[in-house]
Amino acid sequence: MLNRLKKEAEERTTKKEAKQRTLVGIEIKPWDVEQDLMALWRKITSSVKQEGLKWGENCNLVDVAFGIQKIQTTFTMGVANSSDDVQEAIEAFEDEVQSVEILSMNVL
Repeated sequence: MLNRLKKEAEERTTKKEAKQRTLVGIEIKPWDVEQDLMALWRKITSSVKQEGLKWGENCNLVDVAFGIQKIQTTFTMGVANSSDDVQEAIEAFEDEVQSVEILSMNVL
């Protein structure tokens, strides 16, 4: 009986973890003022794909200084995903992206 209860508890934990999602807020800084940030955001959200990763439906353009703006957006990921992998995939656009910073992570 003890083994059965332990097995049931493990199955509940596995199911709960499978449903667990994390909301991640990031900001993406471009290299220059002339860059089309909406085109860059569309390129990132259509290129950076992983199973369990879902991009937010829109982004905010936030003023930095001297006319330069940065992109703030969100994505949700499952327990199998890594925010570091997403960050590295975005930074791989090295001609267009200066840096990526994770602003927040919240378990849903």
